[in-house]
Amino acid sequence: MQIISSNYQHQNFKSAKDISLKYVLEKHSDCVPNRVLQRMMELVDIGGELPQLYELHREVYTPLYEAKNLAEAKELFPEIRDIVDIKTLENNRSKAIKAVKAKMPLEEFTLDYIKKIFMMFSQPQLAKEYGFTNRNLVQWLNEKLHVKAFSSIYTKLVAMSSEAENSRIAECSRRAIFRDPETQAKRLQKAAEHHRSADYRAKKRQEMIDYYRRNPEVSERYSRISQRTWELCPEIKQAMSDYTKTCPDYVRRVMSKKIKGQKLTEHEKRISSAYYKNFWDTHSEYKEQYRKARLQAIKEAEGC
Repeated sequence: MQIISSNYQHQNFKSAKDISLKYVLEKHSDCVPNRVLQRMMELVDIGGELPQLYELHREVYTPLYEAKNLAEAKELFPEIRDIVDIKTLENNRSKAIKAVKAKMPLEEFTLDYIKKIFMMFSQPQLAKEYGFTNRNLVQWLNEKLHVKAFSSIYTKLVAMSSEAENSRIAECSRRAIFRDPETQAKRLQKAAEHHRSADYRAKKRQEMIDYYRRNPEVSERYSRISQRTWELCPEIKQAMSDYTKTCPDYVRRVMSKKIKGQKLTEHEKRISSAYYKNFWDTHSEYKEQYRKARLQAIKEAEGC
């Protein structure tokens, strides 16, 4: 009988991967919709217990799910204002249009379709929902209606952040491993070593830097939102100033560098992160005020 190493025997298959907001922000921010990204950065800034990505996605798009008509949805979410109502294709002889007409009035379809897109329905699910004989009809509809689907990476991250889906993926991994345990154990070990390496972390940091360099408007918008948030929170600014005075000299030096926009070392970044965590742990009464100010700043930035 083949012997499996003790490390391998005790692997935890409860979940395939911990898809935390911090992980998504660090590794996949370029795949996250801007509206979700802003809320994610806000929550990470505040610190404390963070929701799962699927919970955050649902929270951000709840107003869309509750919209009564397409006009209301577009007013709430400017990013979907370019979507075309399917009624303009009423005379089109496409199989997709015929299937929709057999399913529901065209007047009801576009909003229903958008809601399902934002609820993360996959192409096969959408095809089944509307009676399409071919999932390619979903792609045809997206092009005609100017619907921009989410990144496939983001869709998977949202799904995997759900414990039920994560456990299903983990179970698939478990079955694969037990088919060939030695090979799979070596692959897992190699992958873990790769992710822990300094080269890997440096590569991911550079990817983030390159993303903001290619998209300076994202960085500038984030800076404006942060600045406006603090303008709306004078009491919190004063509390943070008072708190800083109680910190050791080396912490004050690091925070001074950060405020001036100077580059921090990895050690200094850890000090900065600990500073914010300790501040919010000590002044949890301000979290809700900060959250509301952040949302207000985001709305102002979006012209809402």
